Amino acid sequence: MKKLIAALAIAATVLLVAGFVYVLMFMEDTENPPAGQSQSGGDSTSNARLNAPKAVETDADVLDALDYYTQRNQDTVAWLRVPGTKINDPVLQSHDNFTYLRTDEFREYDLYGCYFADWECSIGPRSVLSPNTVVYGHSDLTDQADGPRFSQLFHFADPEFAAATPVIHFSTLEEQMTWEVFAVIYTNTSFSYIDAEPEGGAQALAQAAMEKSIYDYGVTVGEEDKILTLSTCSVRDNPQDRSQRFVVMARLLPADAEVPQKATVTPRTPE
Repeated sequence: MKKLIAALAIAATVLLVAGFVYVLMFMEDTENPPAGQSQSGGDSTSNARLNAPKAVETDADVLDALDYYTQRNQDTVAWLRVPGTKINDPVLQSHDNFTYLRTDEFREYDLYGCYFADWECSIGPRSVLSPNTVVYGHSDLTDQADGPRFSQLFHFADPEFAAATPVIHFSTLEEQMTWEVFAVIYTNTSFSYIDAEPEGGAQALAQAAMEKSIYDYGVTVGEEDKILTLSTCSVRDNPQDRSQRFVVMARLLPADAEVPQKATVTPRTPE
């Protein structure tokens, strides 16, 4: 009988010690969650988003936002803001044009991906920009301007909006830059508008784009000008044709240029 009582006492002691150790281990795991997982059961990325900077409205806001996003993803290279739309987000760039098709700014899966620059483009201050800086983004394939991401570009299909929105802001950590819109195009991938170094130079590309534009902006693009090209998918002519594109193009304004407050747009029939 004494041996049984002793055995039970030892077993109870072992269970108590094991339980105490388990509690300590559980507390340690809770205070120090595995990499990428927060105490609330979410992930560190979600927490990071809670600390996101305020909405970008000024040049100072752009620098704050770029600093925030570059700390979380070093592929962040620029900030894109289109007045009058919800386009006010970072631009990413990878070693290819596939990484960010379905991946957002935080490297998480997203059906609409994020805005990303063509991998062949040189991004930085105006002095190192490629002749043609190309930025891609998804639309929701309705050609309506109320959708996510670059669906918002379809606002430019409205002449009143186009007239009220003469410029686009595409800036880097090195320089704040403003671009004057000169073409709005419905086209397809047979038009070679996505080359960072277009054949014949920026002026030749701009001329071809203006001939396809639904508006005549009356803007002149010279040989030394830099171009910004925003591209998304369109389904205007055939919902089954995935080669259709909607494109907005702008030229980089000189750093000391007066920023136009309104554009003169004349609707035209593209050639």
